[in-house]
Amino acid sequence: MENHVVDGANGFVASHLIGALVARGDAVFALARASEEVVRRKVADALTTLHLDPGLVKKVQVRSFSLADPELGLSSSDVFDEPCSYWHSAALITFFPRREDELHAVNVVGSVNAAAAFARHAKPGSRYVHVGTAYQHGTTLGRALEQWPEFNHSSEFRNDYERSKRLAEVDLSRSELAQKGEVLVTRLGVMVGHSGTGRALSDLGMYDFLRVIALFARRTPGERVRFVCHPNAALHLTPVDGTVDRMLALASGPLTRPVRHLVPPTAVPVADLFAAISAHLPVELVAVTAADVEAEPFSRFEAIVNMRCKFTSPYFRHEYDFESHQDAEPPPVTPRILDLLISWYVREGLPE
Repeated sequence: MENHVVDGANGFVASHLIGALVARGDAVFALARASEEVVRRKVADALTTLHLDPGLVKKVQVRSFSLADPELGLSSSDVFDEPCSYWHSAALITFFPRREDELHAVNVVGSVNAAAAFARHAKPGSRYVHVGTAYQHGTTLGRALEQWPEFNHSSEFRNDYERSKRLAEVDLSRSELAQKGEVLVTRLGVMVGHSGTGRALSDLGMYDFLRVIALFARRTPGERVRFVCHPNAALHLTPVDGTVDRMLALASGPLTRPVRHLVPPTAVPVADLFAAISAHLPVELVAVTAADVEAEPFSRFEAIVNMRCKFTSPYFRHEYDFESHQDAEPPPVTPRILDLLISWYVREGLPE
């Protein structure tokens, strides 16, 4: 039996990670700002998604914590009584403007606090896993390499969230933990649901976009909506089950390559995503170039939808190339899996 500490325990990835850990018999401390009831519900839902017994949630030990506190708000250090793997998953995810200070406090200062608390209290033989995003690469041209990042100007990022995740990695790279080789950084792609069922209890990423499109499609069915896209636009949609499998395998192996991209070897073309959505909702989504829109300006309806999607649509306008290796690559999202993901969310996940 291994020991694990997972913060941000009520999050989408963390709850599935905790479910997989307790299912294989490991001991888990789940740290979260949310109430114990919320954490247990999220983990039970994740266990169900992973086709595991939701009753296993009773094996999870839940602790309240705070990234704002250098000691993480823990009333005691019992979570570090044994050598452990510490999974730093807690983060603020928002693309809304004017939240830079809050993002910095949680994602940058909070990450420093988590790593420092681990360094002070963890027993020898422990490991620290930082859960990041592949999109911390921002809009920088060229291939995103599996290496520690450097500072970039804020103009190189689509939003303050991306920049905050980059800064967190920069600080971690300079830490004593990194110098000792006790750190693994897992950069995730666009997280989606289970590859076998499409089930996903999330409203982030692709699902935020789907929710907006569904709102307008159901109000005004049959409309065409164009989005400006890069000619080679594709998203690295990453099923949660395959991602958790890869995270566990990497964390138990050698840490000679501390920065890893957990993205599928093949991305999903945005045109295919649009076609899958249009097959399940009464809307026609079309990928176009900026020149196309200049020649034929957006209709009022298209302009409104684009405005509502302004935090997601920038990801359609860039071509991504992430360095990755087979041991870290979750299985790709095939057309069948993409259809499952869209159909499940349209059927089960959308608000009434």
